[in-house]
Amino acid sequence: MQFVDSATIKLKAGNGGAGIVAWRREAHVDEGGPWGGEGGKGGDIIFVGSHNINTLFDFRNKKMICAANGGKGGVQMSSGKGGENTLIYVPIGTTIYDRNTGEILCDILQNEQHYICCHGGKGGHGNAYFKNSHNRIPSLYENGDLGEEKEVSLELKYVADVGLVGLPNAGKSTLIGTISNAHPKTANYQFTTLTPVLGTVLKGKQKLVFADIPGLIEGASQGKGLGHEFLKHIERCHILIHLISLNPEDTDDVLNDYNVIKNELSSYNSALADKPILTIGNKIDAIGSEKNLKLLQSKVDKKIYGISGLKQDNVNQLLNDVFSKYEKIIKKIKPIPEPVISEPVVREKRNREPDIEKAVVISKIEDGKYMVESPYLQYWFHKIPLTTADNVIRFNQKIESSGAETKAIGMGAKHGDTMVICGQEFLID
Repeated sequence: MQFVDSATIKLKAGNGGAGIVAWRREAHVDEGGPWGGEGGKGGDIIFVGSHNINTLFDFRNKKMICAANGGKGGVQMSSGKGGENTLIYVPIGTTIYDRNTGEILCDILQNEQHYICCHGGKGGHGNAYFKNSHNRIPSLYENGDLGEEKEVSLELKYVADVGLVGLPNAGKSTLIGTISNAHPKTANYQFTTLTPVLGTVLKGKQKLVFADIPGLIEGASQGKGLGHEFLKHIERCHILIHLISLNPEDTDDVLNDYNVIKNELSSYNSALADKPILTIGNKIDAIGSEKNLKLLQSKVDKKIYGISGLKQDNVNQLLNDVFSKYEKIIKKIKPIPEPVISEPVVREKRNREPDIEKAVVISKIEDGKYMVESPYLQYWFHKIPLTTADNVIRFNQKIESSGAETKAIGMGAKHGDTMVICGQEFLID
């Protein structure tokens, strides 16, 4: 499968269903009252972490993902059917960004972690909801709220405990194939590995996930080759193993090979260079490798020893060092909290108005006609269908509470002039 680790998609949660106007009509019930139910809630769009997925390839050609709308309310005060939620499964390690603001919305770091990215609109009330002592036969009803819309960017950064870095042909794939359950393609030429490979390494009752990051080259931190695409995958690793080929056939200057990777890590992100790094010489079984190992040991102020990923020489020593270092690191790290699977349901208080900006902008179109722009009135224009006398009265009350008429009159409007709100004309009383 092709490796794709970023994608951009538009999301649209479901709209809430409309309430209805209905009346109780039964032979044994005199003066049956309002019986219209409310619409169903629109479906949410929910991201779900899955360890069965390791690429964002499925989103490559997807431009829009929508959830289902809520159903219309029914008679006998029955509620409409809720719209089905849309679950979007993504690999562990996926970061979700708001494309417009750049804000990180969520990091998916655990299997089955859920994140509600777009909430479905709540259903509109039917006329039974509006019955009270002052109005026993209301013909009021509402449309459902619109579902949230967002454009998001997805970026995959693998979640691994240990990252293997090094120049091409350092032997990372051979090593991870030897110590783990991974089976990467290996061969004695550069760039065998074209995508990161994860493998689980067991030691007694402990286990760590190792990531084989494709070979870096000089200039990777500036994006040369696929540097940025690969370097970001080690940002979440707790430990790095810098693997260097000691085989004279692979290198002309083993010390330069060491410095290239060291410089690329610090240039890309200084935090990478500050991570615990084990520097290991690989291919110690090759003729002439001992000389390169001694050169590294004499010039680099670190504990360095040689291994053979192919013949497994000193590999157990390496794993003992890694697991020991990891135990010390993990004790200092706060555990990731359990994922929130769903959000608590908060019952809406009766007649509570949504928190919407009430600012009104008025501009004169021509003599006797004024354009009104207001998020508050735009919301209620959609919410209140102007198809019954009661609904028209209710929307006029919203206009009055917004202060639009008063502001228009302050700009020179007279009684009998018109205001244009969402394309509809309304008289100024």
